[in-house]
Amino acid sequence: MIRVACGYAQQNMSKAIPAFALTALLLAGCGGDSGGSGGGAGAAEPKPTDTIRISDFLYKPDPAAVRVGQKVAVVNEDEEPHTVTDKAERRAFDSGTIGGGEDGSVAFSRAGTYAYFCEFHPRMRGSVTVLK
Repeated sequence: MIRVACGYAQQNMSKAIPAFALTALLLAGCGGDSGGSGGGAGAAEPKPTDTIRISDFLYKPDPAAVRVGQKVAVVNEDEEPHTVTDKAERRAFDSGTIGGGEDGSVAFSRAGTYAYFCEFHPRMRGSVTVLK
């Protein structure tokens, strides 16, 4: 008797889960436009930053946004040296070594989205969108 009851419950659950998932998907699509940034064509452009901070082996902000031709200050708040180096083989930008507790800068000459890293600590990664 327990087997039959469990089999019955499993059979009904296998039908209920897809029906629930379908209902949830349909309801999610019925919401109105809340006016928030949904990342579509009308999404607001990110606000450019003038400083990238390095703290606790993290780049902040990440991702960052800057303007073409903009020179961005890089503030290394760690004790270790760091870099802001384009990850591409042909480096579009490189801050050079910025010692612990020191400041440097990096300039971005071409629009696009770039991944960067620290040459001393390759697991440190960030990204920047260079806006026109």
